[in-house]
Amino acid sequence: MNKLLFGALLLFSTSLLAAEAKPYATVEENILAMDTDHDGMVSVHEVRAYIEAKHGKDYKKAVLDDLESSADGKSCSSPFAKPTY
Repeated sequence: MNKLLFGALLLFSTSLLAAEAKPYATVEENILAMDTDHDGMVSVHEVRAYIEAKHGKDYKKAVLDDLESSADGKSCSSPFAKPTY
């Protein structure tokens, strides 16, 4: 009886461990992978490099170009959007 109970417990505990294994990366893991300069912040350029490394060059090119132009201040012609230095 004890051997049967021990076997059932062992089988149950290994199935729990298998259920906890993640087949995908968490948001935190993705952000850590994107932060190549390890400054704690992920820039648009780091996001683009990460996405292109995963999906290939020119993946969602138009969207990533718009993101980079917004980050660089090229999307707005207002003098208030330009750097003052």
